[in-house]
Amino acid sequence: MALAFVLPTVLLVGLTARRPLQHAGQGMAKLGSLQPIKQSDHLWAKHAIHSAFFRDTSDLTEVQVVLVPLDDLPAPELLVYWSPELSNSDALPRHARLMGAFGTGKPLQLPAKSDHRFLILYSLAHQSIFDTAPLESLR
Repeated sequence: MALAFVLPTVLLVGLTARRPLQHAGQGMAKLGSLQPIKQSDHLWAKHAIHSAFFRDTSDLTEVQVVLVPLDDLPAPELLVYWSPELSNSDALPRHARLMGAFGTGKPLQLPAKSDHRFLILYSLAHQSIFDTAPLESLR
C-alpha cells in the first residue's frame, strides 16, 4: 500500500530533476567571444559530423572545435581525443590526449600545437575507435 504513494512521488521527483536536452543551436550560442576559422561537414572518415573551428578573440593561440552530428551516432559514451598520429588498430594511439566527452555543440579546446594532426572519436563502451578526422593548419 505504501508503494502506491511512494513510487509516483519518486517518479515525479526524478522527472523534474532531469536536465533538459540540449539542442545543437543552444551549444553554439555559447561561442560569443570566438571567431570562426573553418567548418566542414566532410572532415570525418565514416560519419557525417559538422565540425566548426573557432579562435578565441582574447587569446589568438587558443582554438576550439565544436562537433554536431548530422545523423544519429550509433555509439554510446563517445570521447574526443587529439593525437599526433593514427594507430593501425582500434586501440588509441600511444600519445593521444583526451579533449573531453563528445557533446553536441560543446566547445572542446585543441592543444596549442594541433596543426596537421588528428581528431579521434573513441567509444568507451566498445573500447574502439569510432571515427577519425585529419586536422589541417588552423593557425
